[in-house]
Amino acid sequence: MTNAMSTLARVDWQRMASFAVANPRQALINTAVAYFIFRQVTKGIKTMSVYGLQKVLTHLWRAVAGGLIRTVRKAPGTGAVLQRSIDKVVKDIEKSMNVDLPGETKYETIPIQPMTDAEILAILKRRQDEPGVDWRNGRASGSVYHGGEELARLTNEAYAMFNLTNPLHPGVFPGLRRIEAEVVRMVLNLYNGTAECCGTTTSGGTESIIMAVRAHVVWGRKTRGIEKPNIVIPITAHAAFNKAAEYFDIGITVVPVDPKTQRVNVKAMKRAIDSDTVLIVGSSATYPHGVCDDLAALSDLALQKKVGFHVDSCLGSFIMPFLKEAGFPEVVCDFRLPGVTSISCDTH
Repeated sequence: MTNAMSTLARVDWQRMASFAVANPRQALINTAVAYFIFRQVTKGIKTMSVYGLQKVLTHLWRAVAGGLIRTVRKAPGTGAVLQRSIDKVVKDIEKSMNVDLPGETKYETIPIQPMTDAEILAILKRRQDEPGVDWRNGRASGSVYHGGEELARLTNEAYAMFNLTNPLHPGVFPGLRRIEAEVVRMVLNLYNGTAECCGTTTSGGTESIIMAVRAHVVWGRKTRGIEKPNIVIPITAHAAFNKAAEYFDIGITVVPVDPKTQRVNVKAMKRAIDSDTVLIVGSSATYPHGVCDDLAALSDLALQKKVGFHVDSCLGSFIMPFLKEAGFPEVVCDFRLPGVTSISCDTH
């Protein structure tokens, strides 16, 4: 700091002011160029501190290679050859996904003649029986989440009871509003929320994450005057955070994880936070590896930096809170951590 002040003291401010008065246009250009260089250098230093030299060089190489490929694709002759190859791959994918079944009608317009209930159900049954992955016998991972036939029958009955209701109109369906309030309070209590905590039901984990990001963006703008908010997430975080950043046109910084533990690098996350950060993210547990980030450390970091902290528990949901009861070491992943400001949870 002393050296910086000494350097500033040696600047001939009077001469600079005289130059600006005599050459206002050039002074404005110089200022703009200096600001641009300052922003790029600052951005480069931040990127280097978060990812390290090797990662930065890798990103740079990918950017250069990507630009080169895009240039080649636009070149006469070469671009056409590449595009034909791409088109072939796309057609192969479409063909593999849209298999015509012998004797099966393909419905592309609304049928002119009405169908009976039996005919409609027969079509649905054939669609249900089309060959695919045998998920019922455990031949699929991460696609279907169910609790067996008995629970499926119960949920089917429940869906049938409420399939014509609309939660947007609690005055028309007061019982549905009560159900939502009770379910939300159950989950809040499970995650040790206080009486002041609140929540809502969504269509699934992706919407839950998007709504949490939106809440923090609004909070940042209203309480801190942040015009260009950003969020910081681990590379193992759910893709919904990237979607949210794109939807709301906000910045997003992706930080690496420890190569051995696969937990987020807390030091890298700390370096990635700046004055426009409104939210940091941790997973309980991560989808790629099934490990829990160091949520306690992230909670402390959120408090230190005065930013929001979202725990994505869409995968751990109704498993993590019962680890201790099941005889496993407890992982605190709820509102007992003072830095946690939001949690996403669903029936995975």
